[in-house]
Amino acid sequence: MLFNDTTAAIAKAIFDGHISQVTQARKQDAAKRLDYYHDGQLEHLKTMLEQRFAQPEKLTPLFINVVKKVVDLRAMVYTEEPKRQIDGTDADKALFAEIVEDAALSTRMKQASRLVKLLKTAMVRPVWRNGRLDLDLLTGDILDVQVGDSPEDITAICVSHFPEAGRTEEMTYSVWTPTTWERLDYRGRHLDGGPNPYAPVLPFVALHDRAPTDSFWLPGGDDLIVAQEAINNMLVGLLQTVDAQGYGLGFVRGAGSGGGQLQAGPGSLIELPEGGEVGFAAPQAPIEEVTGAIDRIIKWLAVSNGLPAASLSTDPTEESGVSKIVGNRELEELRRDDVSLWRTYEKRLFQVIRQVWNHHNPTRKLSEAATLAVDFADPKPAVSSLDQAKEWELLIGLGLMSPVDAAMERNPDLSTREDALAFLLTVQQERAALTEKVI
Repeated sequence: MLFNDTTAAIAKAIFDGHISQVTQARKQDAAKRLDYYHDGQLEHLKTMLEQRFAQPEKLTPLFINVVKKVVDLRAMVYTEEPKRQIDGTDADKALFAEIVEDAALSTRMKQASRLVKLLKTAMVRPVWRNGRLDLDLLTGDILDVQVGDSPEDITAICVSHFPEAGRTEEMTYSVWTPTTWERLDYRGRHLDGGPNPYAPVLPFVALHDRAPTDSFWLPGGDDLIVAQEAINNMLVGLLQTVDAQGYGLGFVRGAGSGGGQLQAGPGSLIELPEGGEVGFAAPQAPIEEVTGAIDRIIKWLAVSNGLPAASLSTDPTEESGVSKIVGNRELEELRRDDVSLWRTYEKRLFQVIRQVWNHHNPTRKLSEAATLAVDFADPKPAVSSLDQAKEWELLIGLGLMSPVDAAMERNPDLSTREDALAFLLTVQQERAALTEKVI
C-alpha cells in the first residue's frame, strides 16, 4: 500500500514519464554516448554498415576513439587533486579525511567531470554501503527526474535497476522524493518503501556542464558523436581501399565475351587468343586524400570544442601534455567556468554527505557548522628542472614566495607548511654536517 495519494501520484507520474518515447530516446542517446566513450563502438559500427551496404560482412570494421580523447582533454577541472579544507572541529576534519579516503572522492569526481562533458548532465549519489560511505555515479540512461519551478528544483528522482540476467520482469525502480522513497517493479507496482531517511534532503547531487535554464537534461555534444561516426565510416572505407590497392585486381583481355571468371594459380596454363593478356591492375585510390580528410575532421572537432588542434595531433614532434592546453585563452576561460560550477557541486555534495553520514553514524557526526572550502589547482606547462629552479630563485629573491612554497610545489607529499619547513631544516642540517666533514 502506498503511503498517501500524493506519493502515489508522484510515483505514477515519474514512472509514466520513464516509459514515454521522448524519455526512451534520451536514454538510448545517453547509452550510445557511454558505449562510444568506453570503446564499445564496434556493435554500433556494424549496425551502421548493415544499413549502408548490401554485403557488410565483406567489410572490416575499424574505429579509433576520438570521443574519449576529446572528453578527457575537455574535462580539465580535476587534472590535479583539489585541496579540500574543512572549517570545523578537529573531529570534523578527521571524519571528512576518512570519508574522502573511503569514497575515493577525488577519483570519483574526476570520473564524474568526464561523464558530464560527455553527457552534459549526470548525478552523484552518496550511499551508505557495507559499513562505509560510497559514491555512485548515475547517468541519464538509468535516470528520470521530475522538477518543479526550475530545472534545479528537483521534486522526484527515479533510478532504474537492471538485473544481471537481463530479464525485463526482474527490473525494479527506486523513486525518491524529499519525504519518501519507494521500490517499484517493472510495471510500476509498489514493492517496498518508507520515509526518506535523509529527509528533507534528496541523497543526490545534480551535475551539469553549464547552469541549466529551461531543462534539467542539457542538450549538446551531438557534434562529437556525429564526427566519430563519420570518422569510423571513412576508416572502414580506407581499410578496404588499402586492401584493394595492396592486392590488386586480376584481369584478362581477349578471352572472349562470356563474362565468366578464370580460376588460375601457380602452375596453371591459360590459353589466350592472339593479342590476349593476363595481369593485375592496382586501382589509383585516393588514400592520402582520405587520411588527410580524417585528420582535418579530427582537428576541426578539437577546435570546435575549445581545444588546440595540436592536442589531437598524431605528430610526435607536436607539443604534448599540459603545454597543449595552457596558454590557450579560450580553453582557460572554459576551465574557469567549469571550476566555478564544480566548486559549487563539491559544497553541495558535502552537505548531502553530511546528511547521509550522520544518519548512519549517530555517535560520530559531522557538525552542522562545518563548511568545506575547495581550492582547484591551476594547470602549468611542463618546464625543465633548470628553468623551474631559476623561476623559484627569482620569486624567492623578489619576496613573492618562500623556500617552503618551492618545497611543497616540488614535493606534493609535503601537504602542510609545517612538513615543508621541517624538511628544509633537515636539508639545512645535512648540508652543514657535510660542510664540516669536508673542512
